[in-house]
Amino acid sequence: MYAEGLKTETKIELWHKRIGHVNLQRLRGMQSKGVVLGLPAFESKRVDRVCEACQLGKQHRLPFLKESSASKGLLDIIHSNVWGPAQMLTLGGCRYYATFIDDHSCYAWIFPMKKKSVLSIGQKSKIGKIRPLVGRTKRNRV
Repeated sequence: MYAEGLKTETKIELWHKRIGHVNLQRLRGMQSKGVVLGLPAFESKRVDRVCEACQLGKQHRLPFLKESSASKGLLDIIHSNVWGPAQMLTLGGCRYYATFIDDHSCYAWIFPMKKKSVLSIGQKSKIGKIRPLVGRTKRNRV
């Protein structure tokens, strides 16, 4: 391995990060054995602070519980969200997007909107556009 570094003394924390958060004892061993060509001498023998990225990497989380969906069929539960305003307009002049996600199938629809207020007026009409796509109507709802 070759490292292009300054020939002056540098902080060991810098090289710890550059070489992939390697253990500090191993980093000192690499320097003393000359494994990495161009690795400069370190300023001090001790570390001033703990590497935050290394600490976060050692933490673990318990897995999420597998929950069954509360919906029994398509379009029983629909999650929606509005995103925007976007800095760039779409070709149609839209700055906002409404997303609808079916809880049962995880299928998503995205509707571009010119104004954010269009959602409150037309949310039911947008869902009305979705229902025929999946072959469901309000009458045969489970």
